[in-house]
Amino acid sequence: MSNQLGALEARFFSWTQNRSVVTVKTGDLVKILRLTPRQEASLLSRMARKRLIVALKRGLYLIPKTLPAGGVFSPSAYIVIDALMKDVRATGYQISGLTAFNSYGLDTQIPNQLDIYNDKLSGMRTIAGQKYRFIKVLPARLGFTQNYQVREREGELTIEFSSLPRAVFDAIYDFEKYGTIPKAYGWLKERVQDRVFIKEFLVVLLKLANVSTLKRVGYVLEKARCKKSVLDAIQRKIPKKLAFISLDPTKKARGKINSKWGVIINE
Repeated sequence: MSNQLGALEARFFSWTQNRSVVTVKTGDLVKILRLTPRQEASLLSRMARKRLIVALKRGLYLIPKTLPAGGVFSPSAYIVIDALMKDVRATGYQISGLTAFNSYGLDTQIPNQLDIYNDKLSGMRTIAGQKYRFIKVLPARLGFTQNYQVREREGELTIEFSSLPRAVFDAIYDFEKYGTIPKAYGWLKERVQDRVFIKEFLVVLLKLANVSTLKRVGYVLEKARCKKSVLDAIQRKIPKKLAFISLDPTKKARGKINSKWGVIINE
């Protein structure tokens, strides 16, 4: 399909480039370019098929800052995420999961999707050939991030990843999403003598963990000879007289019992 611009497409890009427009919504062109709704729908659909613009969701399109070489717009995943989060007015968002694990050198598995914690969107989406999993959480469950400056064709962006301690926590707490137990225990054990890491990890744990995660982490840290003050802080958060849980929740609950932490050692 030829990507030579037609008259309406040329008018469209003249307007977006002169005004530094990043996204367009259905209805915008009716007012600005004085198109009928049918003309607008036809124009946007045609440009999306020609990959001159990218459909982020129904009625929302991402626009290139300048027409790319070859006429095909292939935005980075970070540009896509930032545009979507701004559109839904997310309180915040952060990239975690396999992308974060790989970035921190925790895991060598190449991620085939990006996992984004946020407070507005949920579910899987495929945009411009890239898979995204939006994980909706309460605003209070966001935070503990590391900022990265990313330079793209469309400009410079500040992208928030889960910090290393938060990423290790995510791997243990959200193990069902990532398949990261028991290997995440190893990531934690390797850093038990890192005071800066353990200090932030403890803050994350005490704020965000459920009881099962507190028990598992407490046992793992004690076996790794973590400081007593850290272990005591975790144990104070665990209610007494609760049922035993498996250390590895992906396996059958068979093994020795650790009464102090309330876990079944089923490694």
